Amino acid sequence: MPGGGGVSRPRAQGRGRRRRQQQTPSLPLDVVLAIAARTDASTLVRCAATCTEARRRLADDDPSNLRRRLRLRHTDRFVLPLLRGDLVHVNDICRRKTDTYLVDAAAAVDAGGCKVRKVTTGGLPLSSCDGLLLLRMDKELRVCDPATGRSHAVPLPPPEPLPSSVKFNGNYVLLVGDGEDAGTTSSASTGRPFQILLAGLDVSPHRRYLQLRTFSPERGGAWSPYAEIRIPNLQGSQLKRGMGRALVIGGAVHWLCRTDAGHYSVKLHVKAAQVSVAALPESVPHSPYSWWLEPLLATSSAGGGGSPVLLVADGNRVLCWAQAKQTAKWKPQPRVVVDTEAMLRFLDGAGGTRPLAWSTPQLELEWFAERSGAVLIRMANHHFFWLDLQSMEIVRWFSDARIRYGSKHCPYEMSLSDWVPTFSSTAA
Repeated sequence: MPGGGGVSRPRAQGRGRRRRQQQTPSLPLDVVLAIAARTDASTLVRCAATCTEARRRLADDDPSNLRRRLRLRHTDRFVLPLLRGDLVHVNDICRRKTDTYLVDAAAAVDAGGCKVRKVTTGGLPLSSCDGLLLLRMDKELRVCDPATGRSHAVPLPPPEPLPSSVKFNGNYVLLVGDGEDAGTTSSASTGRPFQILLAGLDVSPHRRYLQLRTFSPERGGAWSPYAEIRIPNLQGSQLKRGMGRALVIGGAVHWLCRTDAGHYSVKLHVKAAQVSVAALPESVPHSPYSWWLEPLLATSSAGGGGSPVLLVADGNRVLCWAQAKQTAKWKPQPRVVVDTEAMLRFLDGAGGTRPLAWSTPQLELEWFAERSGAVLIRMANHHFFWLDLQSMEIVRWFSDARIRYGSKHCPYEMSLSDWVPTFSSTAA
């Protein structure tokens, strides 16, 4: 019948298409994982979560080979699980001792809360980068990988005669490579290539220089002599505030400084050994009496990329200034990132206790985690909030009376190559 013929023909065509689809060859799993590793962190993690075999391949892969393939530094996606916690060094003058605590992001005790536990790492946290921590011990420095338990002892830089303006504003910066950087080799102790910078500013009526010293394991365990790099366009004859917490973006290190002529951002191109300076806009609030309210440098996108942004805690809000990509000049007007009302609403929703009514809801910026894009903000005495800078939303909070004013905070993030194998092999 004509009607029957009209129905049977499409069914046959459908069976043919299904057979052709079943015969289409699929890519080998090794190729799929190689492609995913060259895209971004989120894609690689999604691949690891698809099946047991994918997780096994990632866990069994040679760690150094996996690190070379990862391109986390090129991603602009927020990967909060890389932020393992806040490492806090508390100096208890009354008891004449120091304690180190880890605010554990992986162990939530309630909605939005975090578990705070004492750790035995010891030492003062100076810098962190991509899963490694730089600590100052009693008689040495130490580069540690808490995920593997490995560490590398680094001698303190020998004293050298330096201008008085440099002696009191030295700044340590930890740089970590991915195994493909030219001229770097992995440390046998940490399994990761790293470099330590010690930088200071020499500002006087006739001198404006960045004093720089470096250490890397491939040099045989010795610090390089101090090198001087002239700083163009830096005005002033006296340094009023030394270099703040460093921000690492790609192959450049950024600091903030203040002279008697103004406030500036300083950028060091590490390989080229060149320094550039940009004056901060006049709209940035400054108070000579609020010396503890340090501004903070961050990035416009997570993953250690993007352009720098300037964060300032101004009373009950956090303001953000952007930097133009083409001219590297700071834009004149800021935007509001978050305020105390939004933070208190999050605290109420998470079941937390608000600060006492008589305490001032003053905000302070503690650190910015470069890989995960999170900012740690202190409110009042010992209430802390983690802000996702991309979504401008509060994602976690914690409070602990042991963490007093003056404590040293340092973000601890895991590298993706250490994080991915922690996926359970039995997870769906």
